[in-house]
Amino acid sequence: MDEQIDFNAETLKSLKQLNQKINELINMQRKAVTGYDYINANELAELLGESKKTIYTRVHNRQIPFYKPGGKLLLFKLDEIQEWVKSGRHSSIEEIRQRI
Repeated sequence: MDEQIDFNAETLKSLKQLNQKINELINMQRKAVTGYDYINANELAELLGESKKTIYTRVHNRQIPFYKPGGKLLLFKLDEIQEWVKSGRHSSIEEIRQRI
């Protein structure tokens, strides 16, 4: 019986986490569809699958395009982030072989 309760508690916890992630992704999609092209560091971290610390490190090292209106709020423009991601593309071995 205790095993069943533990299993249910863990399942419920996992479902809550999954629901939170889905809601975050829906909010990002809604912003993109409605023309809101800026996201914050939390949203970018979620989008890229990185930690917030990694995002702030990239900003500090000026590795990623960002905006700081008023000097405080940190924002990222979605289309610029998409271009930044694309710029890091590496050719596959097959593509390299085709070029030779």
